[in-house]
Amino acid sequence: MSQEFSQYIKIIGKGQKGSRSLTREEAFTAMRMLLAGEVTGDQRGAFLMLLRTREETPEEVIGFVQACHQLIPQDLATLKPDVDIGCYAGKRRQLPWYLLSAALLAKTGKRVFLHGAHEPGSGRLYASHVLPTLGLQAVTSISEAKSQLDSFNASYLDLGVVLPPLNTLIKLREVFALRSCANTLARLLNPTVAPYCVQGVYHMHLDHKHRHVNEAFTAWDSLCFRGDGGDPEVNSERPTDLFITRKGETETAVLPAFTEKWAMKDREMDIADMLAFWRGDIHHQYGEQAVHATLVSYLMLTDSLSSEEAAKQAVTLWQNRDKQALPFTQSL
Repeated sequence: MSQEFSQYIKIIGKGQKGSRSLTREEAFTAMRMLLAGEVTGDQRGAFLMLLRTREETPEEVIGFVQACHQLIPQDLATLKPDVDIGCYAGKRRQLPWYLLSAALLAKTGKRVFLHGAHEPGSGRLYASHVLPTLGLQAVTSISEAKSQLDSFNASYLDLGVVLPPLNTLIKLREVFALRSCANTLARLLNPTVAPYCVQGVYHMHLDHKHRHVNEAFTAWDSLCFRGDGGDPEVNSERPTDLFITRKGETETAVLPAFTEKWAMKDREMDIADMLAFWRGDIHHQYGEQAVHATLVSYLMLTDSLSSEEAAKQAVTLWQNRDKQALPFTQSL
């Protein structure tokens, strides 16, 4: 048992009147110890669940992310992507249409790095399940990811490769039946320090928290919004607030609804429908607006465009796609 770590449990767990939030420095040390395996399983569980009951403050999350960065493999920096996209929620109502938006972004010449995790038993469809069908074969090492990025301007790595201790925390949902702060940290990670970072969240006001955290990391620009199911996908059946942070300053842009019709939940989430839609063989009401609106948001971040300018470019990119090639293996 770590006596040093016990003090952090005491700080956040000493009742309504006696407890307080961790400082950024305390949060850094606590998370570093937790990820390094310097605490017992009981201490880890107590710490994570105490945080879960009251939610983490932005200062705590900043310290946690800084601790994560200390343990990320240095070789990840050699990937040098332009855009980092975390894919952690998993879809359960609609297919992950944002992956087609990422494919179109790669076609513009930007190197797109995706990373994510999957929670066994969740019943959700994760990016890692879909990408091989779209042409981006699974890779399991940083060197393989670099080769894939060089060939296709896109690659996906599991969090188990990017930061194994954080991946272990995410999978503790099977034990606790609750998610922990690990899901938030993974989205904010930007493990390759890409110039642009995209984050989708689910719960109301969590985008505001991400905004404050993003303002502490000035080495890259960030986009955060409440995405469909918590993934980085704009559902433009309703207006979406985009929080775009550049050099520590955040501007809010409202992406208007692009459709007046609400799509029904897919009866069966068949990945083949994404390929058929890409080829132009079928129409998909939800997929059409999601691919377009999500790409608009990505372009607003990476190219500093207005929503109107980004919308025009998104239409052009869609119209000029190679329908005969798989989305992630089309010629660049």
